[in-house]
Parts: sequence; C-alpha cells; structure tokens
Amino acid sequence: MMNVELPKRIFRSRPDLILNIDNEYMTFLLMDEIKKYYRNSAIQMPQRHYLARFVRDMRNWSEQYVDYMHYTVPLTAKVGGGYEFPSEYIGQYGAFEAVRHIYQQSNLKHLVSQDGSELHVSKKYFATDTEKAIQGIRSSWRAQNGIADNATVIFYAPGNELKEAQFTAESARKGIREFLLKYSAPTSLSPKARPLDNFVTVISTHSGSNGEQHIKEFVRESEWMGKVVFVSNDDNEHLNAMCSSDFGIVHDGQMVSSAAACHLPTMNVFDMRMHN
Repeated sequence: MMNVELPKRIFRSRPDLILNIDNEYMTFLLMDEIKKYYRNSAIQMPQRHYLARFVRDMRNWSEQYVDYMHYTVPLTAKVGGGYEFPSEYIGQYGAFEAVRHIYQQSNLKHLVSQDGSELHVSKKYFATDTEKAIQGIRSSWRAQNGIADNATVIFYAPGNELKEAQFTAESARKGIREFLLKYSAPTSLSPKARPLDNFVTVISTHSGSNGEQHIKEFVRESEWMGKVVFVSNDDNEHLNAMCSSDFGIVHDGQMVSSAAACHLPTMNVFDMRMHN
C-alpha cells in the first residue's frame, strides 16, 4: 500500500467516506497514515468505517482509527464501564449462507432447522465449532481436487457481472503472477521456496453468468501462471473452496461476507457496485 502511495491517492480523491473491509491490522495501519494528510489541511477528514464479522474486539482506543463499525455476526463482549463501540449489526445473507453450509457439511447439521431458515449458534463455542468444521471441509475438498495439504491456495472471485470481470481480470492475473514469481521455485530467491506446483489459483464464478464466460475466455487466452481450478456456485462448491483456501481476492460484495464466515483472509476486496 505504501509503495503505491495509497494514502496519498485516497486523500487526493477527496472521499466523503472510507470503507475498510475485514482486516483489522491493515485498517488501523492505513487509517493512521491517512490522518497525516489531513492533519495540516483545511480539508475535512472523511468518515472512516469498518466492515467485519465481530464488534466485540473493538475498544475505545480503536476510535482513533475508525469512527464507525458494521458487523455481521451478532455476538458482543462486555466491556468495563459499559462502553460500546459506535456500530450497527447489519447481518449478511452471505454470512448466513456460508455458516449454514459449514454446519450442514459437518456434525453440526443438527443445529440447522429442517427448512434451513434457522441456525442454533452457541455463543461460547461458535468459533471453535466452525473452525473444526472448516478444517474438515478443507481436508475433504483438497483431497477431491488433488491439492496437497501444504499447498498454497489463492481464492479469486472476479465478480459475476461482465464489467466486474473485465475490470478485475488483468490486475488479478498480474498480481498473482508477481506473487508466484517471488515465492515459488525456481524464480524465488529463497532457498526454501516450494515449486510452482504447490501454488493453486481457484477461480470462483456464478454458473451461467457473463462474468463466468469472460473470465474463462480470459484465462484460456492469457498467460495465467500456475495451476488453475474453476469452481461455481453449484452445490455450494465455491464455499467449500473458500474454506480450503489460504487467502482470497474477492471482487463481489455478496461474497465478502461469505469469505469472512469461512475464515478466509481477503485482500484487494472491491465491490464494483460501490465503484460505479
């Protein structure tokens, strides 16, 4: 972010609001850098919002970085003095859909109502339960697709609309290529670098969408480095792939919350509907 002077570029664009998504460390780092540009300026600091799963980790000192939080999992923690971070519970169908699928694929399926409209969530064991279930899905999906447990899997969702896929495809291809050149053998300078076969890109598309058609043509015609596996929303295969991946590049607003529920660290998150 700093190499491309992202804080300065944001400052020059004069936003009214900055929305950070699902990475607390990166959010705090970026918002701290942005403050430097407004400190000696007559321009008013924009609102700084943060979207993630839980509000319970936010404390009063977090207000120096973030003004307001939107959270998707309705679990809170008691804080001394009755302090509550400025926030709202917004829910997310994507998060509900992902957690329901995780439950249904594990020994937690008895916690899903018969019609699938309700989940019985334990406040005390939710994180532990879902983590165990996700690990089970990860092992099973990787075995089915011939992917080693120690392989690095990159999850990429280019978006379902044609404009989304067109906007994201080339930048994602270049970014993944640079990552693979730096961290895989034989191009990596590290003597411990693993071979290129140990790195897999999973591309998630919506079955029958214009975005799916474009990205498949793009991969076929372009020089996409490393192994590529395509998944779709059929039978929630994209959710299994999320659970099985190490990090993701998500360009679809609905899937951001699904990725968070699957404990998938996301980077370069971008919702084209916001961009437009």
